[in-house]
Amino acid sequence: MSRSQPQKRKPRCARRTAQIVVEGFTEEAFCKHLKALYARDCGVRVEIHNARGGSPQDVIRSAIKRRGFDRTLVLFDTDRPLPAVWHRKALANGYQLVTPSPCIEAFLLELLGHPLPGDTAACKRAFDAVLPPPGKYLPEPYAEHFPDTLLRHAQSPLLKQLLSAFRP
Repeated sequence: MSRSQPQKRKPRCARRTAQIVVEGFTEEAFCKHLKALYARDCGVRVEIHNARGGSPQDVIRSAIKRRGFDRTLVLFDTDRPLPAVWHRKALANGYQLVTPSPCIEAFLLELLGHPLPGDTAACKRAFDAVLPPPGKYLPEPYAEHFPDTLLRHAQSPLLKQLLSAFRP
């Protein structure tokens, strides 16, 4: 069925853009799960970029290479310290630093209500028991473990930071 005035086009509007630059594959899978839940009709086009591991400096360096977004969130673990010069660079570029302590697996275990082990290696082992590899590197299994109802009722400031990417 054709429109009554096909020569008239719907006015275009500028769309806001955001990127989430993550440290590794687990972070990427979780952020893709969030994108599948919250990115539809939110008014923001969100891209997720994996820095493929390394140090926090490598993640920030990867974000600096990918310019042109209205908002940039940088997600990395705090098990390795971030030098002050790189912290200043990230803030000078207007990046929002999202840093789960000590790692993303600890944050995900906390969301699920599991007790947190002390160090990074123990957190990774405990999360592997909940969501074993290769499932933890894919976004689909996160839908079962982290449904929308769980995420909406979570009182985590870190989750609120991540979800801010999906708001104009």
